[in-house]
Amino acid sequence: MLTTKYYQVFIFAAMKRLEASILVTLFCFGLDSLHAQDTLPKFNIRDINDKKILVTWINPYEYNCTQLAVQRSFDSLSFYTTIYSAQSPELPQNGVVEMRMPKGVKVFYRIFYVLEGGNYFFTKPIGVESDNTNNKLMTVGESPKRNFLREIGNSQIVITPSINVEGKVWVNIYKKSKDTLLYQIEQKNYRHFRDSIISRTKDTLNTIDAFNIIVSPFISKPTWRPSQYIFTTDNTNRVSMHLPSPKVRKYKIVFYDVDGSELFQIKQPKDADLILDNSNFLHGGWFTFDLFEDEKLKEHNKFQILIPF
Repeated sequence: MLTTKYYQVFIFAAMKRLEASILVTLFCFGLDSLHAQDTLPKFNIRDINDKKILVTWINPYEYNCTQLAVQRSFDSLSFYTTIYSAQSPELPQNGVVEMRMPKGVKVFYRIFYVLEGGNYFFTKPIGVESDNTNNKLMTVGESPKRNFLREIGNSQIVITPSINVEGKVWVNIYKKSKDTLLYQIEQKNYRHFRDSIISRTKDTLNTIDAFNIIVSPFISKPTWRPSQYIFTTDNTNRVSMHLPSPKVRKYKIVFYDVDGSELFQIKQPKDADLILDNSNFLHGGWFTFDLFEDEKLKEHNKFQILIPF
């Protein structure tokens, strides 16, 4: 019968052997996927079987990566569409299964990712096709590169035409981000479109390349407008209320402090015009209110009581 000392040594040795066995198993399981895999912006494409392929990547940015998408195109330079958007882009290693294209069809993949702070990147595309002889996946080269000058400010874009399969040159117009394609314009019509945006709107055109343009809509800063029902005046510096037909309509007003806490309520005032004493608000500054008419929110607004009362 084992003594307590020898029993502890036996258990310790068994645990060590089990731990080593688990590490070896995990190592062997992950060796194939990690072998020769570089981190973004590089990624890998490999066979699964004669019907599927696997696109894999390693993310070195962890939680600094806020968005990641896999994109596919039949042209290495343009017409990319998103086939997968990662719900957890911060994962250190991930992949997506894609159906293999028919034999002889070239397809290109790239990864679009965004880092914290708004910087975004596109990886260099990888093109693949199935070999007509043995059905093995093989890498293909990129399409011939187009020569162009980038647009700086409102300067003119000089494009060296490139003909697609339909015999036309297209410019892709996106909204806000490269993933939201609005429409495509023939290159010969793009200058008119650009001039219209610049002269008739306050929107901004950002050029990714000669064939990909992002339109950033102009967003005006919100301006505050005093309420016509509850307001203060420079002359009295008091809160005035003007509620039409209080005997016909049912009103309720809820007043809030600057931190959102409720101060008090006024239910069904009898008079159409009232002036509130500033002592109800305890201090000067901004206050908000909700005005309800017939139990429906009619207005949410704010007013300012100047100091001193």
